[in-house]
Amino acid sequence: MLGGLSLSKAALGAALALSGLNTAYGLYPDEAGRIDWHQAQIGAPTKIVPYAFNSSSTGIFAITSRNTLASLDPATGTISWRQTYGVDETIKTLRVRDTRVLTLSGNNETHVRVWDANDGSLAWGFTQPADANYRRGSGAVEFIEASEDAVAVVGDSVVRLAPGNNVPVWEVPLNATASYKRIVVGTKTAFVVGNARPTKKKPQPRLQVIEVDLKSGAVLQKYQFANEQTVDSDRVVFLQSKQYGSYVVWREKKSIVWFIHRLGMQQPEWELYHAKLVQVELMPEDMLTSTMREVDSDPALNHSHPRFAMTYKKDGKTKTIVVEMFLKDGGALEMRKVVGFRSDDAVVAGCGIAQPQEGKRAVVSVRSADNVSWRLYTDNKTPTHAGELTYDPATYGPVVSATPYYDNGEPRVLVQTSGGLVMAVMPESSAPLWFRDESPAHAASMVFLDLPPPASSAEFAAKATDPSVLTSPVTRFILRWVETLRSLASWVTSGFGFFHSAVDAAASGEAVRSVAEQMVPKSPIVVGDHFGFRKLAIFGSSTGVVAALSTQGGARSWTRFLAENNTAVNVQQVFVTRRSQALSNSSPLVTVVGRSRVSGNTVVATLNALTGEPIGEEPLADLGHSHAKVFELPAVDPENNQQLLGFVYHDSRSGEQLPQLGIWPSSANAAKSFCGISQPVYFDLGDTAGSTRLSGYRALCPADNALDAWTQSTLLSSAAEWNFDLPAHETLISVTGYANNAQSTALLGRVLGDRSVLYKYLNPHLITLATRVDNGIGIYFVDRVSGNLLYSTVHVNARVSDKQPLLVIQTENRVIYQFWQEGSASDTSGAKRHSDAVRGYVTVVADLFESNTTDTRDESKVFSSYDLLIPFVATSAFVSPEPATALGVTRTSSNISTRDVLFGLASNKLLSLPDQMFDPRRPKNAPSKDEQAEGLMQYVAPLVLDPKRVLSHGNVVAGIQYIGSAPTHLESTALVAAYGLDLFFTRTSPSGTFDQLSPSFSKVNLVGTTLALIVGCLLGGPMVRRKLTNQAWA
Repeated sequence: MLGGLSLSKAALGAALALSGLNTAYGLYPDEAGRIDWHQAQIGAPTKIVPYAFNSSSTGIFAITSRNTLASLDPATGTISWRQTYGVDETIKTLRVRDTRVLTLSGNNETHVRVWDANDGSLAWGFTQPADANYRRGSGAVEFIEASEDAVAVVGDSVVRLAPGNNVPVWEVPLNATASYKRIVVGTKTAFVVGNARPTKKKPQPRLQVIEVDLKSGAVLQKYQFANEQTVDSDRVVFLQSKQYGSYVVWREKKSIVWFIHRLGMQQPEWELYHAKLVQVELMPEDMLTSTMREVDSDPALNHSHPRFAMTYKKDGKTKTIVVEMFLKDGGALEMRKVVGFRSDDAVVAGCGIAQPQEGKRAVVSVRSADNVSWRLYTDNKTPTHAGELTYDPATYGPVVSATPYYDNGEPRVLVQTSGGLVMAVMPESSAPLWFRDESPAHAASMVFLDLPPPASSAEFAAKATDPSVLTSPVTRFILRWVETLRSLASWVTSGFGFFHSAVDAAASGEAVRSVAEQMVPKSPIVVGDHFGFRKLAIFGSSTGVVAALSTQGGARSWTRFLAENNTAVNVQQVFVTRRSQALSNSSPLVTVVGRSRVSGNTVVATLNALTGEPIGEEPLADLGHSHAKVFELPAVDPENNQQLLGFVYHDSRSGEQLPQLGIWPSSANAAKSFCGISQPVYFDLGDTAGSTRLSGYRALCPADNALDAWTQSTLLSSAAEWNFDLPAHETLISVTGYANNAQSTALLGRVLGDRSVLYKYLNPHLITLATRVDNGIGIYFVDRVSGNLLYSTVHVNARVSDKQPLLVIQTENRVIYQFWQEGSASDTSGAKRHSDAVRGYVTVVADLFESNTTDTRDESKVFSSYDLLIPFVATSAFVSPEPATALGVTRTSSNISTRDVLFGLASNKLLSLPDQMFDPRRPKNAPSKDEQAEGLMQYVAPLVLDPKRVLSHGNVVAGIQYIGSAPTHLESTALVAAYGLDLFFTRTSPSGTFDQLSPSFSKVNLVGTTLALIVGCLLGGPMVRRKLTNQAWA
């Protein structure tokens, strides 16, 4: 008896001890870089300069079309440092000298800045205020040799700038007879070169030169030369050398002779003929097609011989040669050919040259849009290695430039494409060393694609044998249990999951993918996960690249470059027109809408969303018109189950006063499907900035017999429904509607503390108009179908500009907008005032309800925009401590979880604030018991930006312009994407992870405890029964 009891206690004690064990796994490898990840970008470079500081140290510096100056590690391509300029600060000039980087930027004000090349810190800078006479084409800057000073063209003056002084050393006003774009600095003088403005006496373009003394700023001479030439012409190059001086080489349009002019001398010094350089006889028509490009524009790279590249044709073939200037024995200057390449395409042909020391050099030539060749020299004559890179332009666009450089003595080739790809190639193996895809920095649209869930191997086997068996839910349930038992057995044999992570990591192969496969993946990501965390984020960029990235880790799935006649399409929007389905033979589709840079027309491409492959016989369809707007239609194409898109065309010059509607895919069956829907389709026009009228229209369908004759060029007519005219002196800033599914909700009303209900005003046709008024901005809520005005207000002293934009977002029954307030923040609608005089960024929240009276709602069974129901609008305003650059809200699968409001901040952070903070019903005084039960906090005007709510943590997410969110299969969790310049992905749980176990939960302990309790019960059961039997007999 006592022995049995002791055994029972021992079993129970063992179970309790086992349950108390907490196995420490440390860091979770499968979550590193997957729950959140960040890609720092710089944008597509407009100029990229490898600079050799010495024979073993090289830096790569770039300025980009995203107004970013960056330094890249030549060995890995990672960003060493970067500086992002303002939206109105186009970077025009980049120069590198010793340990300094010099830039000139600005479209109105002019900024000259000198940066430390090692860490990107600002050494010194100069700002020229805006000038009414400022000519946008002017602007140039150069270092002065053996000095930290610089000479710059700023506004209408040429100035000498010195560090530590924001006042020029000297300033020389320039006349308005030229637009100056180039400065050539000599030892004692500087030559300012520009395009002379045409006059009646000299209508042809010419180059104009002003020579200035570097020490005093005195103008030494001014003259013009080079008829029919401009600074940016492909028949003009500038050569500069410490030994030989400064020269301009040019060829007149109808001349076969090259003229060489030494700056400072008003007449050409000598003439140059093609045959002497190319060493073959050329026909005159071939000579007239020759062009030139600068190879080394920085004099620091021109060790002793200034060089340029010339492209010409011979027997219908394009060739490129490198020409250099040298000094003959007799003391005369001469030109000679250094090396030549065959080029397949004269448009992209170009050369680059790197020479870390005398005799050793690398010469690179872009032969065509898909081929780069190179030669490596260790002496002046014989190449030791020759090779080429063959590249597929269908992924990142054609090659536009190639530049060699040396890193620790090893040659490298830096290749850039029109789609935004920058990669370093190892000449010995022709393999990429590293790459950077900068196309996402130019993303204009992003969509999430749900991937098919992973089906069990038993289901796939059944599908292969007899697909019909999967139509039965019972069969599928049994097959999944079979797979679960297999997984359980595998888990046990793997040591209860202890070795599972290592096996998965080895099987996935992502960590060991080569650089080439990371750049162009061979196996796209086609399967998601059970929780919906793994999706594809598909970006469409203005560089013509459409790319799909995994939301887990950012791995690239596929890339596609869209072009017309080798010119990148300006991609504007991406739509998911067919979604994923488990165990389906139909792949999901995305439709990409853009604008042709050749014809200006709308172009459309339908791609397989899993692989990026084009669908249909015509990869890129030109619709023949330029659309005013595009939107999703509530109908599908019956032929391929693809959602239809509507394109609105309105060209008053064609004689059509009313807009027309085109559909895509455009076929008779698709048109019949659209015309067969029960509800009419409405759209609006006039929503462009500066407009004074917004108009609504209804699409009209023709008779059935007309649909049978439908062609791709057929357009539907429309009928005018309403006009919304703005008051006098008022112009439109923006029109905002609901994003995809942003109006869906799980609750029709707001339950108050006393259990009464305020019913939400849920109008899917609601749009928000923001207008510019005298001394402020106006806000209008309008119904898109009926044109009815639902609400209006004016914010006095509000300001909107490129530097201080107006941000608006709609979700459910709420509208949130932010603007800059200059002084009073009063509201003519009588809404709460956060202050009588506030100067700063103001965030206004407006909640729309069907009535201000609780438990009162519209009793109509069907919502109609023509039933004039004026909503009650509750508003409140908050002061933001720093400006936002983008707004967003979280989305979950059923919208049961509370929403978080997402802010992309100017401080390069992604912030998530709870929805309750923005409730306009927050009381001014201490909340009552009913208000506390409702979850209301006391109203305070300043928004508290809690650092613990920063989703981006310590990442610097630069230039956030858009925030997107997508639901997962777990109601608690939403995916969030922030993009602009950088990319950042994470997932968040606004209401907590109420439907999932935490990562630290020990499944091993749970199973062990359960087994121990089972064993205890089995051992203790007989003893308890024996005890009860003995007690019964006692």
